[in-house]
Amino acid sequence: MLSPPVSKELIKSLLIIALSTFVISFLLESFFVTNSKINKEISVVIHEGKTVKEINNLLTQNGVLRDGETLLNYNNIEGYLYPDTYRFYEGSTALVIKNKFLENFQNKAEPILKEDINNFDINLIIASIIEKEVPDYEDRKIVAGLIKKRLSINMLLQLDATLCYIKLYRDFSVDLEGESCYPITKSDKEIDSQYNTYLYKGLPPAPISNPGSEALQAVIEAKKSPYWFYLNDPKTGKTIFSRTLEEHNSNRYKYLN
Repeated sequence: MLSPPVSKELIKSLLIIALSTFVISFLLESFFVTNSKINKEISVVIHEGKTVKEINNLLTQNGVLRDGETLLNYNNIEGYLYPDTYRFYEGSTALVIKNKFLENFQNKAEPILKEDINNFDINLIIASIIEKEVPDYEDRKIVAGLIKKRLSINMLLQLDATLCYIKLYRDFSVDLEGESCYPITKSDKEIDSQYNTYLYKGLPPAPISNPGSEALQAVIEAKKSPYWFYLNDPKTGKTIFSRTLEEHNSNRYKYLN
């Protein structure tokens, strides 16, 4: 028995159905592949005291930042990238990441800083310094008070952490991650930068790291003390305080030589 002839219209309809099925299948597969990448969450821990440059490198290495995206194009975000554990989508834009940081800063850092609202910016900068220089919470309160006392008489702060920021983190065009800032040299102290507290009086113009809640709270609870100088024992990490320059120089010889 012969099959009835197939009309051109039927063949055309079958081809359209087959093509439509292929296109829909392709689009669905592309959709799910694309969204599986977008929806993949990456957990990243941002530790206290990290700089924008370090955080940008970390996010890039972990695939959080989309290719070609960087946080380094944003001005004035140093100090506002609150240290915490974050979950980001893989391949996120810098804008989305920045806004997530700033929202967390607003929720967790601002309530602390607003306890002394008139010195909001000053306290944030001081916190960014002691986060880098002083490990112990009680010592941080003393150092915060010491820094404020020096500022009150227009005395040079002479803080090594500010030199390290200039040397390693201020220049975004050079990657010096893993390099050591020490020893601090005479030429380091002569670097012409507003961040150089050996050369310019007052605080740096902006934070030098992204401080956590303990450093922020320590500045709010700054302690008055008889001390004017301090250094860190490189062997123990302990902060050594001095009342006079003579005593400080003696401690420098004892602990740093």
